Amino acid sequence: MRFTVTNEQMKKAEANADSAGISYMKLMRSAGEACFSRISKILGSVEGKDIVVLAGRGNNGGDGIVIAAMLTEARANAILVFVQDLPKSDCARECYSLYERVIKSTLYVHRKETVQYAIANCDAVIDCVFGTGFHGELEESVAELFAYTNENCPGVRISVDVPSGIDSNTGETARDAFRPDFTITLAAMKRGLYSHPAFERSGRIILADIGIPQAMYESFEAVLSDGALLGMIPARAPASHKGTYGRLLNIAGSAHYTGAAMLSADGALRTGVGLCTLATPTRVINAVASAIPEAVYLPLEQDFDGFINDKAVTQVSDELVCSKYSAILVGCGLGNNKSTSYMTETVIKRADCPIIIDADGLNSIAPNINVLKESKNTVTVTPHPAEFSRMTGMSTEEIQRDRLKAAREFAAEYGCVTVLKGVNTVIASPAGEMFVNTTGNAGLAKGGSGDVLAGIIASLNAQGVKPLHAAALGAYLHGLAADTLAARTGKAGLLPRDLPGALPELMNR
Repeated sequence: MRFTVTNEQMKKAEANADSAGISYMKLMRSAGEACFSRISKILGSVEGKDIVVLAGRGNNGGDGIVIAAMLTEARANAILVFVQDLPKSDCARECYSLYERVIKSTLYVHRKETVQYAIANCDAVIDCVFGTGFHGELEESVAELFAYTNENCPGVRISVDVPSGIDSNTGETARDAFRPDFTITLAAMKRGLYSHPAFERSGRIILADIGIPQAMYESFEAVLSDGALLGMIPARAPASHKGTYGRLLNIAGSAHYTGAAMLSADGALRTGVGLCTLATPTRVINAVASAIPEAVYLPLEQDFDGFINDKAVTQVSDELVCSKYSAILVGCGLGNNKSTSYMTETVIKRADCPIIIDADGLNSIAPNINVLKESKNTVTVTPHPAEFSRMTGMSTEEIQRDRLKAAREFAAEYGCVTVLKGVNTVIASPAGEMFVNTTGNAGLAKGGSGDVLAGIIASLNAQGVKPLHAAALGAYLHGLAADTLAARTGKAGLLPRDLPGALPELMNR
């Protein structure tokens, strides 16, 4: 299990490891070794490469000392530059005393032109200046060095743990912060790196294990999704039938958005639900029934424009009384109007099973968001930042600056599982449990991707997976499907309709 942590949580885990016999010095050496291994992979080979290591005064600088020594031993032309002064922390000083004779080092303040020349002619610059120790503004000389490096380094820029100039708790970013192509973050993901624009300014983030056992973390912000979630996929028993795997009512679609109904239903069926009833206007049924013959159809009354009307709400209300569903999905492609609001509120108040609300279901109740508190069962909401902005009154910029906090606070206030979509989708429960999804890519940036995700999550809910885990597993599978397809065909041509077809193979793992 991998975690997202604050500085304080990381320091506590390190202290616990030290008390358990994994000394700070051993952790520093492990960090340096892990970074050396990844730097070698990034560069292909370090032998003969000209590499500048920028080191600070603290433990991040100590990591840099170990890295510089290992690069030198691997026959790289490495120069260790102390950006401000010689090491100050005990571990960093001990490292320097061990490796001083091995590595070539200098002080930036004394050899400014020499260092700049090396940077302008290098294969890589490794940033080990601040790590998690930065907040506020950069000193003038350091800001000047970083600005020069960002502009003039012809090689690869790599940060260790956190790009220097980014506050690892808040994500606040100094004007001339180091701009890496890669960030090798150590032991656990740092909370601030999920903020925007810090995430975009960190390059590709690589998480490196440095030997801190899971038990050392007394607290953490969120769990990072990984393959362990696949263990939550419902098993298929030999002696079973369609009713064994749940009954989903999917209220979706309109004449303007027929694809939303098809994609959400397809995503649900491919994820294993036994029965999927698609409640949708007749025009939609005529358009999609041949493409999804496995669904059961509930034709809904519609207005002149092909959107549901108030009579459709009565139909669904009667259906909830007459039929037993194990989950209900509402909102995909319904259109944002009064009937959709009435439909969504009716489901929230009357359904006695888990409810998933997506897209227009969320937009329609945004002016009356407190209705979420009237549910008889767990509600899962799946907004993207713009929809979340309508639901909360927060600006999208404010939401993106601290996605974890925004999702956690909404989940707690309204008692619902919150899936805040986007890069690194955040899943939060009312109890404060959180996941951050690590799968997915820019190929998902197309209309219809969210409909597939909603169908996947609803299907897992219908099959009996707990709402929080259904949301976390659903986001993981959705992103993993996109990653699998993008590896074959590229991101630009990836279509939402392709995602459901990739799910069975992934779930069979």
